[in-house]
Amino acid sequence: MIRDLDSVSPLRWLPSFASILCAILVVIAPACSPKADDTPVDQSQGGDSASVVRDGDSVPLKHTIDTTTFVVTDSTVTLRDQSHPRPSGRVVNIVITGLDSRLGDPMGHADANHVMRLFLDSGMVEIISIPRDTEADAGFDDTTGFNRLTNVRANRGRTAYHRAVEEITGIGRVDHYVEFGFSQAIGLLEIIGYRDNATSTLRVLRSRQAYRSGDFQRSYNQGQFIRQIVRKYFDKTEGLVGDLAMRAALALVDTDLTYDRLSSLIEALRVGGFDSAERRSWVRLKPAVIARFTVYDFDTKNVSAINQEIDQRIKRLGVDTMSGGASTYERKLASLIDRAAADSAKAPADVIRTLRRSYEQRAWLQVADRSKRRQYRDRLCGLLIASYERTRQAKQAAAIRTWLEFDNQVFTGQGAEP
Repeated sequence: MIRDLDSVSPLRWLPSFASILCAILVVIAPACSPKADDTPVDQSQGGDSASVVRDGDSVPLKHTIDTTTFVVTDSTVTLRDQSHPRPSGRVVNIVITGLDSRLGDPMGHADANHVMRLFLDSGMVEIISIPRDTEADAGFDDTTGFNRLTNVRANRGRTAYHRAVEEITGIGRVDHYVEFGFSQAIGLLEIIGYRDNATSTLRVLRSRQAYRSGDFQRSYNQGQFIRQIVRKYFDKTEGLVGDLAMRAALALVDTDLTYDRLSSLIEALRVGGFDSAERRSWVRLKPAVIARFTVYDFDTKNVSAINQEIDQRIKRLGVDTMSGGASTYERKLASLIDRAAADSAKAPADVIRTLRRSYEQRAWLQVADRSKRRQYRDRLCGLLIASYERTRQAKQAAAIRTWLEFDNQVFTGQGAEP
């Protein structure tokens, strides 16, 4: 649901750091789970909905990892978990989860698992990335092999999933969450500047077959993507356009972050001294590993070259689960809407059951053709609005209308064709 909507002008595709906090996306696939060999930062509960790291836990603010980025090639860094800074003061932990669920399916596995840590007093940002197959109690018998973090969210729910993330990372407590699926991820990428190549960028961030270290490299890529976006756009957070980007991102995801709360966190981070300097942000993996990783520059102009590199590597392997499927997906979406339309005259409740989840997923965003995308959106939302009204659920119908109005303002310019 959209909060605090004002009269706004169309967004001109300039990202903001505020939008980044809820627009970070990635989907992680299976990975090994080495035993953690570091000691978590000791924390105590603090005020203002934030944990507090005591001064005695801090170390000199030196940064010996992730200091160089490369466009495509084979330059590497050795990721040593113990080399990251350990700031003191208030810290707010935001879990960012990419859910893998089929079109219209209410169940979602946690295939992207990241924690963005905002060190408010120290003015620093840490990104912790967790491979999806990290061991965690998903409620299955130990002999099944299903007790993995990805299954905790699907089988035991969000609260248990957050507790598992807390245990794996040692962050103390989860303060806020942001969740989104594949279609929403495309929309979020478009918000933060990848409007013309969102799908290919998502392919780059999801790919694992092309790397020797597989899911570890993929997780590291995603953490680097978050860090690079944060550093690039932090200084562009103020003004109307930045405000629109934040509202647009909040409108796409499932989150407990309000506009006011997110704004206050960003301002506190700014007061604490955060800027685009390298030492102000870093990436690490949990469980802890020591390994060598390629460091890519994920600027939008480099995505095509990275995709070509992935194509060459996976061609040699003869496997690619990332490409294709767009036409099949569109046919399924069209069929789903057609089926709901056939029920609309006599069974509005069936229409709601058929389309509600697809609306929550913003399923039309996977359609590359923008004019067709909008047609699917308008038809799906129109059927839902009419069905909610016929079943006397005026609040739900009004919420969709409000979102459509905002979506037109932000993404298409007062209803103009995209």
